[in-house]
Amino acid sequence: MKRAGHLIERIADGDNLRLAFWKASKGKRARADVLAFRDDLDCHLRCLREALLDGSHAWGPYSKFCVRDPKERTIYAPPLRDQVAQHAIMNVCGERFERFQIHDSYASRKGKGLDAAIARSRRFARHGDWYLKLDVRKYFDSVDHETLQGLLRRQFKDVAVLSLFDGIIESYVATPGRGLPLGNLTSQFFANHYLGVFDHFVKQTLGCRRYVRYMDDLRSEEHTSELQSQFRI
Repeated sequence: MKRAGHLIERIADGDNLRLAFWKASKGKRARADVLAFRDDLDCHLRCLREALLDGSHAWGPYSKFCVRDPKERTIYAPPLRDQVAQHAIMNVCGERFERFQIHDSYASRKGKGLDAAIARSRRFARHGDWYLKLDVRKYFDSVDHETLQGLLRRQFKDVAVLSLFDGIIESYVATPGRGLPLGNLTSQFFANHYLGVFDHFVKQTLGCRRYVRYMDDLRSEEHTSELQSQFRI
């Protein structure tokens, strides 16, 4: 797959930024920060466009809060300008991430989802008596920044876009050099892409046909010993 380039102009396009604002404000249009941004929308979008083009956009700070769904999770919500910027980036780059995914990756993808992943797993389960289920412990907090940045450089060659990705990745640290914040739109794409490499290994190198991944939850009805060795179980 050829690396994608010449994307920053499309990301910073005025119409794309306007679309990104409406996506970022969906479900929260009565909120004070959204109202303030909308009241001077052209000015805010023009400033954001300039910052994206010249590389001066500063990411963060995050607002931290906890939710239960059902287990407790800590959410790091970016400021509205960052939400708009991330939607603008993914309006253009999201298709590139999507093309790298295998068919049986189900999280954070249109036309997929948890119900589809469960249905697929049940269908696969009819073919055998045993399966291996894995969960990556504290997945988002364990993602290695340098490894992720290297993977992104295999897919994208636009220096300005890679700089934006680096800024987003480095704006949050769980432990030195690691972590993606739950709350960033980009975290969903980055986390899916990070394990997408493993998906291709399982499918293409191990030849595992009956394999399903829902973000950091993995299940296979084949080649369980090889998968166990990869995770050092």
